[in-house]
Amino acid sequence: MITPSTINSLKSYERSNFQIMTVYLSDPSMRAPSGEYLLSQFHSLVHRYLDKAMRIEFAEDIDRIQKSLREHIPKARSLIIFSAGDKLWQVVSLEFALPAGLTISTSPHLDPILEALPQYSRYLVLLVDREKARMFTVEQGEMIDHAEYISDDVPQRTKSTGRDFAVGGSDASFRYNEVLLQRHIDKAAQAVAKFTRSQVVHFVIIGGHSEMFKRVAASLPPGLRSKVLDNFVTEINMPLNDIMIESKKIAATVTN
Repeated sequence: MITPSTINSLKSYERSNFQIMTVYLSDPSMRAPSGEYLLSQFHSLVHRYLDKAMRIEFAEDIDRIQKSLREHIPKARSLIIFSAGDKLWQVVSLEFALPAGLTISTSPHLDPILEALPQYSRYLVLLVDREKARMFTVEQGEMIDHAEYISDDVPQRTKSTGRDFAVGGSDASFRYNEVLLQRHIDKAAQAVAKFTRSQVVHFVIIGGHSEMFKRVAASLPPGLRSKVLDNFVTEINMPLNDIMIESKKIAATVTN
């Protein structure tokens, strides 16, 4: 993940009186590439963009980058390296793919990152069933924070017996369960409001059972309710990594 402070730090090197090598390495698949893969990609870029004289001139940077890639432990889909001898060394990992490339300039080549960041702004994933709620925020493809709300005992879903119509009864058990369920959803919504109080959320994805989607959305604070863009069916006790992958697929469709 790249932070505003890192971006500002790199911007301070714009129009320097020395040359900066910027290298973008990435795997377009959903996995984090190995050091061997990135090293091979880097070699291809060097031979594609640098002639023999430039390879000699920037030998120090090339050697340093190669050494770093040999020691690389796969963690993210993209790796961006800014190198200028002993004047600049900055490595940025990103959880989304960017086109591979190599540039040499008096400024760090930040345009691909800056153009992509709005597509990967922070969003909220909210999962609610009849017992609990799970929530987490994602930014730049990484989980930023997560929390869980566990309700008091909410009876499992029951169907109306039809006594309302057959004998004019009240079907008290069904109605009472629905009241408890709505109370649970409302409390979950309050937990979401507290969870996101200090976060800027650009959109919301709701997961769980389809019959809950409208009720959950309607109970959210207005500022979040208007940002609900999509939902997906899932068991909310699934591993967070699996839910993250599903949310990323949806996020890709609503941000592109």
